[in-house]
Amino acid sequence: MSQGIKKVVLAYSGGLDTSVILKWLQETYDAEVIAFCADLGQGEDLQAIKAKAKALGVKKVYVEDLRETFVTDYVFPMLRGNPCMKGVTCWDLDRAPAHRTPPGRNRAERRRRSSLARCHGQRERSGAV
Repeated sequence: MSQGIKKVVLAYSGGLDTSVILKWLQETYDAEVIAFCADLGQGEDLQAIKAKAKALGVKKVYVEDLRETFVTDYVFPMLRGNPCMKGVTCWDLDRAPAHRTPPGRNRAERRRRSSLARCHGQRERSGAV
């Protein structure tokens, strides 16, 4: 990322990974971080996630209801593809599709907010359950 980027839209879940990257972006690049959280029906308290982002110094937090988009554009097609592969765990099948939905919306949010960069804090899980 260029040192000239001063505004970043972060796909924020409220977890450890995205909270750490949020602070790192603020401190390393002196960037304004805009948190974007997608409601995929995960049952999490999105207001608490919003409050956590604000407590970390984020001025703008956007939560978008993407439940219908997630199910129609990601879950149904995945199930129609009969996703049975050797070595695939439940983690792979229930969370992997969720990682594809927010980035597309994150791009749209980035354009609306005139941000030059987007980011997520997801770490590679390499088979961990």
